[in-house]
Amino acid sequence: MIIELAVGAAATAAAAYILRRIRDRRAPPPQEAGPPKPTGPRGLRVGDVLLYASEELWLAGMIELREEGEFIARLFQTPGSDHADWVVQLDPDAKDLALLKNTDVLPAGRVPAELRVQGILHNLMKRGTATLRAEGDDLRAAASGEFTFLSGTAGRVIVFVDGKGDERIAACGERVPAEMLDFLPGDAD
Repeated sequence: MIIELAVGAAATAAAAYILRRIRDRRAPPPQEAGPPKPTGPRGLRVGDVLLYASEELWLAGMIELREEGEFIARLFQTPGSDHADWVVQLDPDAKDLALLKNTDVLPAGRVPAELRVQGILHNLMKRGTATLRAEGDDLRAAASGEFTFLSGTAGRVIVFVDGKGDERIAACGERVPAEMLDFLPGDAD
């Protein structure tokens, strides 16, 4: 009787092993992964549209600034807008945004740490050298450049970007509370 139980248990184990091998052969091969999904906050992207004061701000082109791989800002060109030439994303998840207009009232050369524009004193917020990456319609950028961001009272912001060999971007404007903007993604995220 003991021998019969041992032979039955061995036969069951052998059958289970054979069934597992057959099932493993029939399993489909693992799918190759496509491009990796972006991780972290989405932020704004080229092609997105912001609705502000009954106007659509189409983000047609972008210059991204990174310092040692860390996010500094994204400057989005907004053609055809009356409110802004640029939308500036000052944080990775696009909670801190400013609408800026190009200006030529700012000085040539190195930007000082304090600057009075339109009667408002602006103080140094950030300065450094960044890697520049351009994306979108009719926008190009040098591989690297100097940047200076100044901030003033009432949410005023001034942005300077001097790409090596490129024209200086000089723009000033104001931060915009997130509640005043509606966001329409430009792609199927």
